[in-house]
Amino acid sequence: MRTRMALLAAAVLLASCTEGVAPYAPGNGPPAQGEEPLPPTDVLPPREGSGATPPPAPVGEPGPEPEVPPPAVGPRGSASVVGLGAGDRGLLSVEQVDVDVTVSGVRGRHRVSVEFVPPSGLPYERRSAEVDARVDETRTVRFSLPVAGTAVATSGMSGTWQARFFLDGAPLTAASFTLDP
Repeated sequence: MRTRMALLAAAVLLASCTEGVAPYAPGNGPPAQGEEPLPPTDVLPPREGSGATPPPAPVGEPGPEPEVPPPAVGPRGSASVVGLGAGDRGLLSVEQVDVDVTVSGVRGRHRVSVEFVPPSGLPYERRSAEVDARVDETRTVRFSLPVAGTAVATSGMSGTWQARFFLDGAPLTAASFTLDP
């Protein structure tokens, strides 16, 4: 069936050819006899040593100034680690690590995701949440990484971790924290 459709499509395309004559745009027929063609215009700058000069600029009223669009305000984010003091960084003393991300400059419903990356550099855990806001609002979302009783503590995953945040899959911001052995 596909072969028949392909042959039929090829036959229709070949039948629409006009024996090597280029088709004209709708409403434009072939040039009339005795009609002069438009003069060619130079659109490229002249080469050095060619002796050609660019056409003169049009004289008269200055045209309207181009409208400069306002700068686009895109989504912005900032992240901070909450409740992890200098003395509370040991793997055996930390229950969980909380990281807040604040999102602004978005409108409507979006997905904020976090990726917790241990010192090895391979992602350990991913989480996400929905954010619904107006452009002039900021929203804060808290993500938690459990430590006590998980592979983080039992495997001794100490060192500097990263929390990488994404907005609808695009990188937004990052924060880091350190877990001591």
